Order: sequence, then C-alpha cells, then structure tokens
Amino acid sequence: MRFVPKSPRMRWLAAVLVLVFAGAGGAALFAYSLSQPHPERYAAGVLSGGTVRQEVLANPVARTYLRDFRTQESFSSCGPASVVNVLASLGAPVAGERALFAGKPWERLSMRVQGMTLDDLAALVAARDLGQTTILRDLSYETFLEHLQRANRLDNRYIVNFDRGPVFGVSVGHFSPIGGYDAVGDRVVLLDVTPGYGPSLIPSRLLYTAVQTIDSATGRSRGLLRISDISALAGPVGPGPDGPVPGSPHTTPRRSP
Repeated sequence: MRFVPKSPRMRWLAAVLVLVFAGAGGAALFAYSLSQPHPERYAAGVLSGGTVRQEVLANPVARTYLRDFRTQESFSSCGPASVVNVLASLGAPVAGERALFAGKPWERLSMRVQGMTLDDLAALVAARDLGQTTILRDLSYETFLEHLQRANRLDNRYIVNFDRGPVFGVSVGHFSPIGGYDAVGDRVVLLDVTPGYGPSLIPSRLLYTAVQTIDSATGRSRGLLRISDISALAGPVGPGPDGPVPGSPHTTPRRSP
C-alpha cells in the first residue's frame, strides 16, 4: 500500500520528513564509520584487546560491569548504553536503552538523531534516583586524578565524556563507564560501549586531554559524571566473570518520598 499526500501542504510536510530522515540516515552512516576501531591510529600507551582483560578483571569495580556488559544499540546511544551498564553493575539491570526513556519518546528520538550532552546524560541518570549525580567539568589534572582513584571504590560510579581523537585517533564525542584506575601503571580502565573496542587501559594524562576538549553542541568542555552516595544501597551480588566480587553493591532504584 502506498501513501500519496493529497494536499500541497501534506506533500510539503512529507518531503521535509523524507529529507530529515535521509539526512539522519546519512549522518548515522558517517558516525558509524567514525566509531569503528582503527588500532593503527591509537595513541602511544593505549592498551586494548584480549591481552588486557586479566588486568581489567583485577579491579573489583570493573568486574561488576563485565559480568553483564552491553554495547550501545545505535551510533548515538553511547550515553544511554553507559547508564544501562552502570545500572547492571549495581545489580539493578534494565531491559535496554529504551527503558531509560519510558514515557519520553521525543527525548529518545532526539538522542537517536543527535546524541546527548553531558548535561542531558546527567538528567537521565538523576531520574533513576540512584544517589548523588554530579557533573565534573574543567578539573585540574590533580583533581582529575583524585576522582580516578575514587573510581576504584564500589560506592562510586563514573562515566567519562571525551573526544575519541586524542586516544583512538578519530575525533568524535563519546561516553563510556570508567572501570577503575591502576595507580601503579597510571592507567585508566575504560569500558568502551562501542562494539569492537572492548576494555582499554589508557594513560591518565591522555584521557585528561581528551576530556578537556570542547563539545560543539554546548560550547563547554566535556567531563566526568559521578554517581556517589550509593553505599546505603549496597548488598550482595552474584558472581562476576572470575567468581564472586567481595563487597560489590547491589541496588534497586530509590523512590522519592
């Protein structure tokens, strides 16, 4: 069955919609090509692939993620995918990214077309009522390191917003959870939500440089999203990829009174 608009106004609206969706499709294809891993472009010091998995699993926080880690469902959904993985790491999994936008179809459509900013993602996390949600921008390198060390605590979760360019060689904004920090090797555990990347170990100064870039959508620097004050939600969880994770938090979303 073919729909043919009868009035000029309807034909004009149909033409606009076709152009919008065609443009979105082209942008999606372009963004998808940018998001594909190109190891030959990775910055010096970036470690990834199967060889780093055992080092990553040595971190208790990373293990809470990797027992049920999910990659993003669309080219623009790295932010929601990061939230889905945070929830799963806390023992409060959701069915998928769509569940984060229940009752908010236009917000989901906007995300699918143009992605999300750090402020948008903070609002999405705050709506789950997991704990205190804090946006961390324009940090000094020393303060950035302090937060990386806190990322090893089971009562904290961090999502990093950064430009892939300085780290992976292709410039595009991105979100992914931080799975911990190796202070001895000065490397951040990045749990990349884009298919094909997997966990990576990234020198802290390099990730800091990528975080200090400007998001063209807001004109502001990128940053970290911290979810804290979740200790009251802690409880036992099931085994991770290498067996039980001692002291791992288990949560259910808290309801506002």
